Amino acid sequence: MTKGYLVVNGGEAFTIENRPANRAWLRLVHEQHSPRVIVVPVAAMRKQQRVASEISKYFEFMGMFAEYKMIVDQLSANTRTEWESLDKVEAIVLTDGSPLDLIERLRGTHTEAALHRALERKAVVMTTGASALAAGSVFWFADQWETGLTLVPNLAFLPHHDLVQMRLSPERLLANLPEGITLVGVDASATLIYYPDGTGQVAGEGLVTVYRSVEQQDEFRPGQTFPLTTPGAE
Repeated sequence: MTKGYLVVNGGEAFTIENRPANRAWLRLVHEQHSPRVIVVPVAAMRKQQRVASEISKYFEFMGMFAEYKMIVDQLSANTRTEWESLDKVEAIVLTDGSPLDLIERLRGTHTEAALHRALERKAVVMTTGASALAAGSVFWFADQWETGLTLVPNLAFLPHHDLVQMRLSPERLLANLPEGITLVGVDASATLIYYPDGTGQVAGEGLVTVYRSVEQQDEFRPGQTFPLTTPGAE
């Protein structure tokens, strides 16, 4: 059983309005000091350093010790001076950008392994937008399901769900979803905190929608908790 937390934001992670949701998951790893945060812009498609710097400053303004690591390709993702610090902090933040680039840049690297280790200890991996899309077992891209990072098993995430559901029906989304995987939609202004016991909790302002079947989609509001997967499911 893991000890860490996966945080999935629908795409509006670093706004003033979302600070309460970010404080909620940061409290989960608050020990004797403010949690240390490392921002990793591996999904960003351009101005990666600027993106990482701005997000680091966002967390510094919240009172955290925040820095960034320029992990942006396979080389930097395998550079010890970059990835080894990920094992020493309480929170790793992955930025928005391109899910395909994130997967290609991290697949089989030391950084990918560090993300999984973070969830094996009492740490947080925070994702938003494209990185949230890539965090699950599979992710929706170009009308099909592609293999994701599988930071947690048996789940797939749809960020910006409030927009996605207007153009993609449950029938279309679930038609080719691999067996045994639960699809979870996260509105742009919502944050899903996934606990080690398989429980989900909604923070932020939007909804989280769990696709139980073509006929049944359960919606959960801020503050609500609900079962997502069986603990230890593989």
